Amino acid sequence: MIQIAAIAWKDLRGTARNLPALAMMLLAPLALAALLGFAFGGGESFSISPIKVVVVNEDEGPLTVAGAALPNAGNSVAGVLEGSALQDLLDVSRSESPARARSLVDEGTRAVAVIIPPAFSRSVYGAASNDQATVELYQDPTEGIGASIVESVVDQTLLTFNGASAAAAAATALAGADGTAHEQAAQAAAARYVEDGGAEALLGVAQRPPQLPAGKETRDVGVTAVILAGMMVFFLFFGASNVARTILDEDQAGTLSRLFTTPTPRRTILGGKFVSVFVTVAAQAVILLVAGRLIFGIRWGSPGAVAALTVAAAVVASSLALLIISLVRTPGQAGAIGSGVYLILALVGGNFVGTVATTGIYATLQRLTPNGWLLRAWDTTMRGGSVGDIALSLLVTFAFALVFFIVAIWRFRKRFA
Repeated sequence: MIQIAAIAWKDLRGTARNLPALAMMLLAPLALAALLGFAFGGGESFSISPIKVVVVNEDEGPLTVAGAALPNAGNSVAGVLEGSALQDLLDVSRSESPARARSLVDEGTRAVAVIIPPAFSRSVYGAASNDQATVELYQDPTEGIGASIVESVVDQTLLTFNGASAAAAAATALAGADGTAHEQAAQAAAARYVEDGGAEALLGVAQRPPQLPAGKETRDVGVTAVILAGMMVFFLFFGASNVARTILDEDQAGTLSRLFTTPTPRRTILGGKFVSVFVTVAAQAVILLVAGRLIFGIRWGSPGAVAALTVAAAVVASSLALLIISLVRTPGQAGAIGSGVYLILALVGGNFVGTVATTGIYATLQRLTPNGWLLRAWDTTMRGGSVGDIALSLLVTFAFALVFFIVAIWRFRKRFA
């Protein structure tokens, strides 16, 4: 144990003298959180002015098959835009005329016009194979962010109707040669596809999924806290990498091989390296947490949950850093490959959106990364959760760390055998 502490202390002193690395580990996440937080208001919760949208629904539906009316697909699109899930984001009004809707945008009264064409339902339900319908978005060119949000919502809604068209095509293929049967089967299948899921549910635009058990009060979280949590986890991985890279520096300098010739067991040497990485990352996390509280007034949550998350983040970051170092040969390779790995994990895990809750495929992808689980746990903790509420996230994070550590030790043993 004394030998492990001595090796760790040596590396820690080297890290303390590396001012550029310390600046990246501590100042960069605080600066990014401050800039983005102030850009979006930085208050108790994230908010932007509702985007003013005008909708024109020229869809000729509903269609009728065997005496039953199918839902108007254009109304489904308009319903998503007008739905309760988006009422704080979009201010939607209706217009009967496409020309009038475009003029409202030109005058600056509305930011985006969504114009649904007459043949939309016929195209969705496969009433005629050659029917094509294009939803038009007419936007104010100065409304970059607002127009992009509306476009994203409409695009996801249209993906739902593409699924309806696929269901119609499949039903047509199974219906045989009877033209009437083709039409009725196709339209009925498409209608069931839309009705069973509901356009808004299929869109995946929902309120924040519940993070806390029933009966617990959820606390609001400021945008700066959301962003800083994501940046903190992201830069913890980079901080661990900077310290773990000393293994490669010493290997190239020849000091590591000389150390291996001493009576000190190799597992002790590697243990000292791991301890130095862990202590550095844990200290980095504590400093960022304290700075977030003092500078931005962030309430991180219960001390027990915050402590458990800090340990979990430090362990998984240290283990991943050792794994990457075990797979490369030079500090240059470690920097290039490590940066690529951390950036991919950040994009998939959601570090750049902070602890904002996600749904659908992206939420599933987040669960495939350790940082994704950490961010979910930080969201729960900042909203008032306890250690019990984040137990699953902690277990999964430690499982990631264990796998990374085992593979790293195996690689080091083969490499320095």
